[in-house]
Amino acid sequence: MKSLWLQMVVAGALAVLAEFVVVYILLSLLSLPLWILAVGLPLFWLFQWLISPVLISRGAREVTDDPAYARLRDMVHEIAKRSGVKPPRVYVTDDPFPNAFAFGNLVQGRGVAVTRPLLEILNEDELYAVLAHEVGHVRHFDMEVVLALGLIPSALGSIGGFLLYSGQALLFAALDEAALLVGLVMVAVGFLLMAATFFIQVFVLWFNRLRETYADLHAARLLGPAAVNLARALAKIQIYMSNVRVDPFKGIVLTVPPMRIKESDPDELLRKWSREGAPALADFLSTHPHPAKRVRNILAWSGIR
Repeated sequence: MKSLWLQMVVAGALAVLAEFVVVYILLSLLSLPLWILAVGLPLFWLFQWLISPVLISRGAREVTDDPAYARLRDMVHEIAKRSGVKPPRVYVTDDPFPNAFAFGNLVQGRGVAVTRPLLEILNEDELYAVLAHEVGHVRHFDMEVVLALGLIPSALGSIGGFLLYSGQALLFAALDEAALLVGLVMVAVGFLLMAATFFIQVFVLWFNRLRETYADLHAARLLGPAAVNLARALAKIQIYMSNVRVDPFKGIVLTVPPMRIKESDPDELLRKWSREGAPALADFLSTHPHPAKRVRNILAWSGIR
């Protein structure tokens, strides 16, 4: 636990430092005062904080008071009570892959959403374990923390991508030297902003993976030996996702990334993950730890491994 906290502190501090250095350099190059950052960033964060639950929950249907999902609601409420938090609202989405996520804020309330495929492939114990992980995110205020830390790279990446692709389009359509020069400048600036985004994201993604591990720890502490059901759920989701193609440009955050695997039995996949683990850099650019790393941690915390 102390080691995990120390890693989160280091990763968070490095992410903030990287963001400050990049923004300071950009403001200096543009001869802009730092007060612009002090005023603009909180306003941008507030805007994102208010609209992100709306964007994230698009297509989700609230089932908190739907009798057909009474058991799902009861599980979320029971876990929330055991976790010492106000019960979040419960949603179901029609996304074509098994997934679960927490979202919301203090103004619009907090919610936990699950997809229909997740409800179809997991048994009740496994679903309970996944919900315990998601309520862990609610308890740790991860929606606000991750949003705040990811704000600057998100903005820089959006601007950089726009300049990069717009500059390329201008280069192809340029009819004179002036247009060609503008296109080259846009491509160069866009490339630098994308490089800066990548630099920051290395630390932000590390921090995100640690928060996911923290939510796994919450579930393991809550469930004890029954946390093995979270590990089995991850194996089932991975097997399902091995045959799913997800559009990388939709910005969907998945519990496990699609990857080709030979195993079709979750217990066999669990044994493989527990025995072999995963390469240290297998999840270097992922929001979530490699499922093999998560499984090994969950089994260790639950006293099984």
